[in-house]
Amino acid sequence: MLLPAVVFTLAQQCSPDVDPNTMAALVASESSGNPYAIGVVDMRLDKQPANLEEAIDTAKMLIAKGANISVGLGQINHKNFDAYGLTIESAFDACTNLGVSSKILSSCYTRASTQQGEGQDALKAAFSCYYSNNFTRGFVTEGNNQPSYVKKIAVNNAKLKNVPEIQFTPNDIKEVPQKQKETDQAGKDVKALEDVSNTSGIDSKDAETKRVSWDVLNDFDN
Repeated sequence: MLLPAVVFTLAQQCSPDVDPNTMAALVASESSGNPYAIGVVDMRLDKQPANLEEAIDTAKMLIAKGANISVGLGQINHKNFDAYGLTIESAFDACTNLGVSSKILSSCYTRASTQQGEGQDALKAAFSCYYSNNFTRGFVTEGNNQPSYVKKIAVNNAKLKNVPEIQFTPNDIKEVPQKQKETDQAGKDVKALEDVSNTSGIDSKDAETKRVSWDVLNDFDN
């Protein structure tokens, strides 16, 4: 599995026409960051491929049997391979897969924008289109009380943004001068040293060992 930060970086490089956060949310929803993931329509694989060779062999076997499959980080359907110049082998390349996924999403967004105008409503419709090739199916809840595809995108996007973008500037940082810090802590520091040195049943060498054990940053001198 690729970490979200890795997917974000790859998206910046391989799908520059789509915001990397948007691509990261798509990947989280489609493959959970597994570049060798294979999805089969109306079927579930007992075991996902563990490496590239296994992924290629499994995909070829499924297609030969007439299965409708989607592969890789963005779960590109094999019926789109010819239109985007993909082979089974190249579809499992992370950068190539992200690039094609972004093109499919961009095409859907362009189509949605002509009907709804540019913006978030068109983007939501574009995700539905990416999922089902129409602007409505992605809003329908799935079986077993599962959320719709578009809501799943929104949920994963929110999870990926638990740590927000840095928007504070150097002028926003209120620093504490070093001397003030030392003054504020002086009383507490002395008491801590006294507690260690006066511990009953511990000789001076043991006391030093105990002091060092908590003074991991070496803030206090002997």
